[in-house]
Amino acid sequence: MGFVLALISSAAFGLIPLFSLPLLHAGMSAECVLFYRFLFGSLALGLILVLRQERLAAPARDLIRLALLSSMYGLAALLMFRGFAHLPSGVAATLQFLYPLMVMLIMTIFFHERFSIITALSVALAMLGVFLLSGGTSGGSGGISLWGIFLLLVSALCNAVYISGLHVARIHCISGLAITFWVLLSGTLLALGNAVATGSFRLLRSWEELLLVVLLAVITAAISNLTLILAIQRIGSTLASILGVGEPLTAVTVGILVFDEPATFHVFSGVAVICAAVILVMTGPQLLARRHERKHG
Repeated sequence: MGFVLALISSAAFGLIPLFSLPLLHAGMSAECVLFYRFLFGSLALGLILVLRQERLAAPARDLIRLALLSSMYGLAALLMFRGFAHLPSGVAATLQFLYPLMVMLIMTIFFHERFSIITALSVALAMLGVFLLSGGTSGGSGGISLWGIFLLLVSALCNAVYISGLHVARIHCISGLAITFWVLLSGTLLALGNAVATGSFRLLRSWEELLLVVLLAVITAAISNLTLILAIQRIGSTLASILGVGEPLTAVTVGILVFDEPATFHVFSGVAVICAAVILVMTGPQLLARRHERKHG
């Protein structure tokens, strides 16, 4: 059951383009889409937490930390939405999926975790994957732009800073689901302020827009995070993270089937190599541990 939950979680994350692109194409700003995703996502997660009778209260210092970290989480999502204007959605989701590798690099550079040959190989594979995805910048890969790649790489970096910050903050008084609730709630206020400040805020104009933002929030924020936590409880974080490869694969499939995005060699090879890099960096510690056991066993 844990494997199924992990696949549901990754597929739910991968459906972000399915619900956000129609809103963006209808003229809603990325800032406004982000606000509604955070708003309805925090409401849905709050309801789930109440039904599960989980603790929501946390010390003020921890809530302040989460509010600060939510700025990185929100910026990552905002840059991803903006990247959709320059890249096929599947390519954008794949580049954003580089964040686990960036987390490893941040922990290695700033927190003195050991740099291994597996980490180096993962970095090399990731660079190759980005190179393959950018192989059609002249137009042969369906309008892929270097600016779009830059936006998504910064998006992945912001997500990595957010996750690394959570690790350093060591907030253990509430569950991961409750942490996500507070991050989304803080993100709601930040996204609203950003949308108002940029003059891009607007109310929903139709039932279709309401349905899309609710689905975007409930499926890609609430259900995805809930099933991820349930999967981790059953099969562990490593296996659940590996099955997260379903996120870019889902986004690529949706982009090709729903939005008629290009299905080229550059796209498929780049996606495959980046997924391999992320899986390698996630399984690296276990591989090194087993090698050490065999060597000294």
